[in-house]
Amino acid sequence: MPEKKEDLRAIRTKTHLSNALLTLINSGDYQFEAITINKICEEAMVHRTTFYKHFEDKYHLLSYCIESMQQRFNQFTPKERLCQPFMCMFQAWDRQLVLTIFECFQMSEPFRDDFGRRMNQLMVADLSELLQNNEVPREIIAEIFGHAISGLALWWMRNEQRTPADKMDDYFQAVVNTSIFD
Repeated sequence: MPEKKEDLRAIRTKTHLSNALLTLINSGDYQFEAITINKICEEAMVHRTTFYKHFEDKYHLLSYCIESMQQRFNQFTPKERLCQPFMCMFQAWDRQLVLTIFECFQMSEPFRDDFGRRMNQLMVADLSELLQNNEVPREIIAEIFGHAISGLALWWMRNEQRTPADKMDDYFQAVVNTSIFD
C-alpha cells in the first residue's frame, strides 16, 4: 500500500507554526518557558484549535522544529558530522533554536531524554557506517562523542559563537580521536 502523503495545508500550517516559534525565540523578547500557545498562534495567524490539531504542546512543536534541523544536518556525510560537527551545526542549525534546546534540557527531562536519544541514534548509525571493526562498542564511542560535542556546543553557544566553527572542530579533534575514521 502506498505511503499516504501529508496534506499540503497541514504542511503549510506546521511551517507557519514552526516559523512563529522561531520568530518568537529569535526576537530575544521571550525565554522559551514564557512563550505561550496563544503567542505562537498569534504570530502564525492560526487558531489555537488548529495548533492542537497538529501538536500536543509547545514542546511537541519544538521537537518538530528539531526534526527539521536534523534533516538539514543529515545532508552531511557521517564522517563530516562526526569529524566536523561544528561546521555542520553552523550550516544546518539556527543558533537561537540551539540555545533554546539547551534551555529546555535544563527544564524538561522528557525533552532532554528524547533529544539525547535522537542524537545518540544518529551517532550510532554514523559510527556503524564508518567503523567496521573496532574493539570499543559503538554505543560507548557514541556516548563519548555525544558528550564532547554537546559540552563544546554549549560553551560555543554561551560565548555567542565568537570562535569560528572550523576552530571549534579543531578543538573537538584535539580532544577526541577522530583519526579512527581514516
